[in-house]
Amino acid sequence: MKTKDKPVKVHGNMRILAAHARAVSELQAVKAESRIVIAVIGTDRPGIMAGVTGVLAKVNANILDVSQTTMSDLFTMVMLVDIKGITVPYSKLKAALEAYGRDSGLSIIMQHEEIFRAMHRV
Repeated sequence: MKTKDKPVKVHGNMRILAAHARAVSELQAVKAESRIVIAVIGTDRPGIMAGVTGVLAKVNANILDVSQTTMSDLFTMVMLVDIKGITVPYSKLKAALEAYGRDSGLSIIMQHEEIFRAMHRV
């Protein structure tokens, strides 16, 4: 048996708080959709970071945070990138990064921040 949702009655300051909560929720959703996580792994050599950031710069992506390290001869990098201002569709950016990775002998994985966070919740 299906029941209809009843509207919640909101009074005074609660109305303001409810509106604020909706606005924050919408902003967080937009923010998560406009950010991606990029992971790069490969044999260390000069120019890896420059190459990956060059692909991002060509499409107007903004790097928000980056962490990179070298373990023995293995290079690893994780980036948080804002893509709300990119000049190409998401799929073209992903294809460009994957092509750069193939040509450079790197493994490059790119996914929306929202998906990354959902996959890594404990």
